[in-house]
Order: sequence, then C-alpha cells, then structure tokens
Amino acid sequence: MILSNFYIVAVPLTSLRYAMGVNMKYTISEFAELLGITADTLRLYEKYGIIKPFKDKRNNYRYFDDMDARNMLISRWYRSMEIPIQEAAVLTMQASLGYVAEKIKERERDLEEEIKKKTMLLDKLAEITGSLEQAGVNLNKCTRKELPGIYRLRQTDKNKLVKDEALSGRAEEWMKLLPYAFFSFRINNRNLITNDTSFDYNWGLALYEEDVRRLDLQTDGFIEYMEPKTCISSVIVSSGEYIMRDSLQFMFEHLRKSHYTMNGDIFGKIIAAENAGSKRQYYLEVNIPIQTEE
Repeated sequence: MILSNFYIVAVPLTSLRYAMGVNMKYTISEFAELLGITADTLRLYEKYGIIKPFKDKRNNYRYFDDMDARNMLISRWYRSMEIPIQEAAVLTMQASLGYVAEKIKERERDLEEEIKKKTMLLDKLAEITGSLEQAGVNLNKCTRKELPGIYRLRQTDKNKLVKDEALSGRAEEWMKLLPYAFFSFRINNRNLITNDTSFDYNWGLALYEEDVRRLDLQTDGFIEYMEPKTCISSVIVSSGEYIMRDSLQFMFEHLRKSHYTMNGDIFGKIIAAENAGSKRQYYLEVNIPIQTEE
C-alpha cells in the first residue's frame, strides 16, 4: 500500500461531526423553539461553555446539534435545583460522578437550612397575626397569661436613647433578627409605689427565650434576662410620648380585687401602630407579674 499521496489533516471534532453528517444541525431559532427556551437563554449558556455551536464560516451562522441539546437539558436539570449557572456548567462539562453527588448533597443541606428558617418565620408570622387579631378583643381587658423568659437590650431611659458604642453594636445585630426581635418596655417595680403620674421605664429590643435558643444566639453582659412569670395581661392604646399611670389603673384595680400581689417589673411590647385620623396611636401589650401559690 502506497501512503505517500495521503496527508494527515487535524480537523476539530466539532467541525468533523458536522462534516460527516452524524448529527442534525439547527439554527439558533430552531434550537430554541425545539427546547422551549429563548435565544437569549441559549446565548447565556453558550457564554458559560455549556453549549458550543459550530460556526459556518461561509455564512457566519451558528448551528447546534443533539449533543448541545443533551448538555443544555442536563445543565437545566442542575439549575432546577437552584444550583448557580457557573456550578451547573462545571457539573455538566467537567465533573466526576462523585463530585456531582457531593454538590447535590451540599444543595440538599442548604435547602434543609432554608426550610428550617422559612418554617420558623412562618410560625412567627402566625404568632404576630394572632396578636394583631386579639388586640381589639383584649383591649382594656385583663387576662391571666404565662409569660416566657425574655432577653432584652436596655436602649433608653424613658424615651432618651442610651449612648454606648458597645450597646449600639449589639442593637445593630439584633435589628437583623426582626421579626423575631420586637420593641419592648420595662417599668421598674419600685417606681410603682410613688405618686408620679409617669413611670420610670425604658425601651429596648427583646427576644423570647425560645427564639434565642432557636436562633442559637449568644448572650452577654449587655443583655437583660427576665425569668418566666405568671402575669395579668392586657392591651392598651397609647397616643402620648410617655407611659402614664392612669392608662394602667384598671389593671392595678383588677389586681386589688383579685387579691394578687405584684411580683416584679412590668413588661410590655408594641403590638402595632395605626393612624387614627390626625393622630398616631400604639397598641401596647402590658404584662404585670403576680405572685402565685407554690
């Protein structure tokens, strides 16, 4: 056999498969229609090297084939798991079976964490909705309530903000915990024996003990802790700047008639704010701890 008249020519595999007619060729519009996607999506996936169309130098048309379709569908499968397109490109074009399994397991763990957080948020929204729905029902009415343990930041003296750089840093962290964190007030029990018309109170962000545990938060010296208490609870409406003694007089009267003894500082929180005509008013939940029989 004489080989001197034959030449070995290096031909790219992509060009060769079209030249041999192994696969069907599709224009970008045909390919997009067949796969049910847009031409812009094809260009995006081409940018990340997931599909590699053949460019016909005679007319500058780009053609796609069934291998492009397969890569496109596999990468879209990864994207359906909310895997970023950069990672989907690696999984489609370069990854081993073990690497694919590892990355999908990683996405599984991420999704479990997302579901956990969304479930917590859903529970908290249900709790808030319940408080809003009951605000009108409990307005100026006293009920007995088991108040859970509470962690809080003391951020004001009455309505004047406490200036402390370390406290401000912690407040910034807790602001990111909304809506689990809420705005609360605490009235000093010793102040109740005076005849002042307004109380010695302070405002600050607070978290229920269960939420602190669920959010895996660390506590320190800037954070107050209020133990769980049995309380007389009610809802009041406040439109003034200060919490006035008169607004809680009906609760003190209920304690007296029920022969309850106050047992600690009064704790409360803002439930909601609303505009009533030209005035802005706040619905406040007020909890007065009482002494109970052991």
